[in-house]
Amino acid sequence: MPGPHALTVDFGTSGIKCMIFSSQGEALARRFTPIAYHDAPGLMGIGKEFDATAAWTATTRMIRRCLRDAKTTARDVAGVAATSQRHGAVFLDAQGGVVYAGPNLDARGVMVQDSIVQALQNACPPTGCWPPLLYPLCRLLWFKSEKPQLYARIRHVLSINDWIVYQLTGKATTDPSQASNTQFMDIRSGEWSSEILQTTGIAPQVLPPIEQPGTIAGTVSSVAAESTGLRAGTPVGIGGADTQCGLLGSGAVMPGNVCVVAGNTAPIQLVTAEPLIDAECRLWTGRHMLPRQWVLEANTGTTGSALSWFAKNIITPADDRIKTDEEAYARVEQLAAKAEAGALDAVALLGPQVMNASELATVRPSMFVFPPPASPVVKPIALKEMARALYENICYAVRANLELLQAVSGITFERCSVAGGVSRSQFWRQMLADMTGLEIRSGRLVEASSLGAAICAVKAANLYKSLSEAVRHMVKYRPTLRPREEVHNTYETYFSRWKSLYQQSANL
Repeated sequence: MPGPHALTVDFGTSGIKCMIFSSQGEALARRFTPIAYHDAPGLMGIGKEFDATAAWTATTRMIRRCLRDAKTTARDVAGVAATSQRHGAVFLDAQGGVVYAGPNLDARGVMVQDSIVQALQNACPPTGCWPPLLYPLCRLLWFKSEKPQLYARIRHVLSINDWIVYQLTGKATTDPSQASNTQFMDIRSGEWSSEILQTTGIAPQVLPPIEQPGTIAGTVSSVAAESTGLRAGTPVGIGGADTQCGLLGSGAVMPGNVCVVAGNTAPIQLVTAEPLIDAECRLWTGRHMLPRQWVLEANTGTTGSALSWFAKNIITPADDRIKTDEEAYARVEQLAAKAEAGALDAVALLGPQVMNASELATVRPSMFVFPPPASPVVKPIALKEMARALYENICYAVRANLELLQAVSGITFERCSVAGGVSRSQFWRQMLADMTGLEIRSGRLVEASSLGAAICAVKAANLYKSLSEAVRHMVKYRPTLRPREEVHNTYETYFSRWKSLYQQSANL
């Protein structure tokens, strides 16, 4: 199909996705490759890394296949942009060689976190995020302490999507949304924090310049053109963090907008016109994709991955007719839809939590809580109640985190946007409306992060004058779902019970 088109790369927690979009936001092609993580030597169970060479090879292969699938040519690609998981990082040497490549699952920072906490006292005010466990700051200091020879080679500290841009253009740069997920950025000024750099002894030269999303980072080099099939000289736009790109691709671009990006985890971000920082440091404050806008974030943690566990380990083994993951997920939803609201008092405390950044290292037990199955006075639960309890648990956690965001910000919500793989389910979206009492809006494309990156790409290609203009033309919506009053009233009692059980579970 003739262009102009936007090509995007989204390096998520579960894998790498390549997509091609029309300038009107229509998805023309998509390819996905799972990513494998391995334990770092001597850090089994704590340190995770990935093979950067294999990841780049998979990316180039998907780009070529997407061009073929879209029945287009490289000349029709007007712009390229990338997005990626937050907290993932790639450290490069002076020649651009990879010293380290790690995902957001790499927790080696826990080994040096105490020293950082003591040195910084509490970095929540300047950086907006605490503690530094997951951030590149702690990983860099781990290398400084434990692998000084490798540390001495590091010349560039990049997010994963910044590394993809480097592979395409040879330019090292980042944007405010990813920079605010490093623990190096002053959240108010939008610049690298001299306080953090001086306290930790990190050379500022390893941090890339911070540029606005949608501006041109560079153009596709001849080397990258040969490996990807793209045209040399194609503009490569600066993208951003996957969650903030998800907000952009969901149309959550005005102060007061709130959006749940429900994938493997479910970050919930409130757009604000000024940096709002939780005095108790339970929430994170970051930068939005748009200038002079911030986000206040709660995060349920494990969300889609809990559904995945149930589908693959409970549903699939129990039904020989199920051959694919998609069929397993569909079966979970079918079962859940057959159960009544409240799931006969069954509660699934599996994964999703109420955000408290100071307790990230705390592991709560997972459990199903339900009335005694042999009791003569209650109806015993079946698999359908377990499935419904799983969906309800996600909605309970989202509601609790929304209430926390409201309490800290003082903003009352009437509508919530949703995106990500879990939002594909209308059953879940309606349950969320019933649970929260809010209108639920979702885009036609669940790949909101990729769409957000495409918006950055077309802006860099000058197809639109601003990111906001591109959003207006490229983001299309499903019909808004509204809460059903009777069901919402039913859930009020169940939500109170869930909160009580959730609080008690911390002591088990």
